[in-house]
Amino acid sequence: MTAIRNWYLTLFLFIASTLFISCSPKSLAGQNMCIEEQDSVIVYYPEFSTLDLIGSNRVPHGDDILYCSVAAFTAKCLKNFTHDNIRCGHVCHGRYYKGSPEPICTGTFTFYNGKGHFAPANEHDLHVAADSNGMGFCQVLVIYNHEVIYSDTATKRFWISHPYVFRALCEKDGRLCIVESKESVYYDAFVRYLVDYGVTHAINLDMGGWSHSWYLNNAGERIETNSPPTKYASNWLVFRK
Repeated sequence: MTAIRNWYLTLFLFIASTLFISCSPKSLAGQNMCIEEQDSVIVYYPEFSTLDLIGSNRVPHGDDILYCSVAAFTAKCLKNFTHDNIRCGHVCHGRYYKGSPEPICTGTFTFYNGKGHFAPANEHDLHVAADSNGMGFCQVLVIYNHEVIYSDTATKRFWISHPYVFRALCEKDGRLCIVESKESVYYDAFVRYLVDYGVTHAINLDMGGWSHSWYLNNAGERIETNSPPTKYASNWLVFRK
């Protein structure tokens, strides 16, 4: 009887492992995207080679793009694009732009020489990224070295305690990923989800009513998520093959 029970247990564990594969580097190899679904969040792991910050009112398209979403805050709803309309300093295609001031942007994300860097907001990291022909932007830094550092003031000023689908660029186990809430939630609940998922770093991505994103699935199909694109977005985080 014990042998039969152990056999069923082994079979159950095998089936469970095939149904709930985590996005390990091995499982992602050779794919465009690995999507990990938790109780409260969806996590995207693109198999990318580089990151771009593209300044544009239009959603970027291209055969080499794996994932695209809005990134830094936009200052005003303008019909025409200008780098001055992107909140805070940022780096596009290796060039630094000052942007418009925004004291709530407490963190910086940069990517250069094949590696991403999260840090409290500072101009130095952005200039290093520019000198290295990389990219970078400023946003609300949510988690840094496993420590929650965002403030309630941020949520009250920008989201006025209203539930939305939220999204963050994160690092988990040394890998970059995008984590978003499965449903509209209050921001403090989303932060708890990030903590529960175990990310090392997390920086906010502009969301609220501007929650449009798209990704390339493993069949080569372009999948759009959340709301339709807004014509007033000013910048986009782009993962490329």
